[in-house]
Amino acid sequence: MTSKNSFWASSRENHKRRIWVWVVAVLSQLLGYCAMVTIYLSRIKNQYEMGAFRTAEAFRNAMYQAARDALAFSDNLWPLVVFLGAVIGMQGFSYLYDRRKVDMYHSVPVSKKKRFTVIYVNGIIIYLTGNLLGLLTGTMIAAAQKSVNVDVLANEGLAFLWNFLLFLVIYHAMILAVMLTGSRFVTLCMFGVFVLYEMLAYWILDSMKWSFFKTATSFYLQTSPRISPVYDCMSVGWELKNAEDAAKAASICLPICGKWILIAAVFLVAAYLCYNKRQSEAAGKALAYRVVEPIVKIAVVIPAGLIVGMVVLDMSYKNEMLMMIGMLVSGVIFCAALEVLFAFDIKSLFKHLWSGGIAIAGILAVFCIYKWDVFGYDNYIPEENKIESIAISVSGYYDNYWDESFEYISLADFEMEHMFLTDTEPVLTLAKKFQTADEEQMKDARGVQVLYRLKSGRQVNRSFMIDYADADAQAQLNRIMASDAYKKGIFQYMTEDISLDKLMRVTYSNGAAKTTIPIEEVNRLKEAWMKDMEQYDFTLVRENHPCGQINLQYVNYMSNYLLVYEDFENTIACLQEMEAYYPVKLDAADVDYITITNYHNELTEQMYMDDPGYDLYREAYGSAMAVEAKYEEGLYVDYSVRETFYDQAQIAEILDNIHPNWMVSEFATREATDNNYAVEVVFKKDTSYPYERDSYYFNYYFLGGQVPEFVVEATAYVEE
Repeated sequence: MTSKNSFWASSRENHKRRIWVWVVAVLSQLLGYCAMVTIYLSRIKNQYEMGAFRTAEAFRNAMYQAARDALAFSDNLWPLVVFLGAVIGMQGFSYLYDRRKVDMYHSVPVSKKKRFTVIYVNGIIIYLTGNLLGLLTGTMIAAAQKSVNVDVLANEGLAFLWNFLLFLVIYHAMILAVMLTGSRFVTLCMFGVFVLYEMLAYWILDSMKWSFFKTATSFYLQTSPRISPVYDCMSVGWELKNAEDAAKAASICLPICGKWILIAAVFLVAAYLCYNKRQSEAAGKALAYRVVEPIVKIAVVIPAGLIVGMVVLDMSYKNEMLMMIGMLVSGVIFCAALEVLFAFDIKSLFKHLWSGGIAIAGILAVFCIYKWDVFGYDNYIPEENKIESIAISVSGYYDNYWDESFEYISLADFEMEHMFLTDTEPVLTLAKKFQTADEEQMKDARGVQVLYRLKSGRQVNRSFMIDYADADAQAQLNRIMASDAYKKGIFQYMTEDISLDKLMRVTYSNGAAKTTIPIEEVNRLKEAWMKDMEQYDFTLVRENHPCGQINLQYVNYMSNYLLVYEDFENTIACLQEMEAYYPVKLDAADVDYITITNYHNELTEQMYMDDPGYDLYREAYGSAMAVEAKYEEGLYVDYSVRETFYDQAQIAEILDNIHPNWMVSEFATREATDNNYAVEVVFKKDTSYPYERDSYYFNYYFLGGQVPEFVVEATAYVEE
């Protein structure tokens, strides 16, 4: 009797009842690992046969990486782990759904503790057996093709830990869902709540923030779910897969693994406590504990109603009244549906009105908080004495940025790491004047992103529009952009010294010409440019277009773009000494012809303004998308007129009044260029002018108000 009731005897008996789960767990992981490693390695071999790798070493490294992608942090594996955790957890305790099975299990002289332990441990054994078998078989396949090294094995070990802990979180969540419910359908719903609730809640609140708050932004700081394992897999999976080595992967995954251990422990303790208190009568019921019903009802109805509200808001072109009606109606429907589900009785439709009232009140409370900005999100401006430093991103400058490994990083990441404005007064002055101002009243509204680093350690990210045409705004922007803290936070070339061995090529362009600068001359050119940058401020970039651009190309296809202005005397003199400088103004003797297209934007816009349905399209999509939508409806009339000019005198006059379109200052006024016209300059094939031979024409804009009269006449629209 003792041997039959031993742990291992009970374990063997339980395994016999779980044969199909064994088959699913072992075959899915065995086939998954073997298929992935075979496909990944064969793909690299095919590329090698096609000549994609120049050296045997490059091919071998690619094989190692392919084996690592298949056997370690694979994108295809974690969904399988989630599936197995859910299936194994639900099947193991599925006897709790049937009253007869519960009575049968309870009639066996086995303690509840031992029964729980046997089923629980067997579930882990099933997963680990399939996982280890698949992992070892896949490793042997890779090793047979000489595609396994120490780094691959180390990453496999980390991934094994990562996947096992993910399995435990999902496994424990499903067990807790089973203990709280009495039917498979409700169990799956409860499991979905445990796994996806935080992600859905985050999405809802984030969507409402973007819909109702003017200053909402994720430029510097991106809020995200904190405890969702599924989100962790989706957010860091690519980073883990592409980590340069196992040490880097460990630094990413181990902190998350520590968090997962705590989450799994909480789920397991809660599941065991619920198991001990669960009554046999719970079998077949929607929820095993009546006290849980109002909690589940409130927790589900509030986000469900808000989701419906956000869908209605989007579909109704921002109609907030319809949104509120949709939230309230759907909230009532969800409350009634849950009551019916809990009792399996249509007569229970309007029971427990108090919990339904709390849920509806919760929906309205969340809506009011965002609609009327109850907590002052849009009005928040920290006090100056509480700020440690500020980073600000001013619309108008773009470049490439990278880290010490020459891997791409965003402008926001670079600014967060390098921009620390301690002169906070000008930024706060802009915020106080423009943060709550009406954008429609601004003459030249442009966006800024601001990161406040508070002395308390808190960081706050806001976005708002400022008026570039406002004299006070210009004064504050001059003060910000002229500071060393700003320049070092926006120009990577002023922050870091790049060794010449990483520099591949240096060129200078005026929009059409392209000249090469010796790499050994870069330091001298940099010194000249840095000296000229002392005069850099908002006024310079607002009132002047760049006359040229220095392009420094590094390894990994990274580049720095150093803009050159007419007032940069030191830089221009240095370029002239290197015989690399060409004025932005072209010589008519080098040009074959110029083709100009007049789009007559005012006629196109008037056409849509006259259309009664245009306002609805513009409100929903914006002006540009409204035009595109009307074009798709077949209502578009092409007003553009194209003309080519060959006369040398006309070409010379045109060249006096144009500027390369990719070198137009982003800070300039809206009228700085005439966007009605597209100018294509074509060079003579026999000219010695060093234009880029890869292109046969170059794009220019007319400067604002400087379109020659003969161009206006030649490209005038004549109605047929």
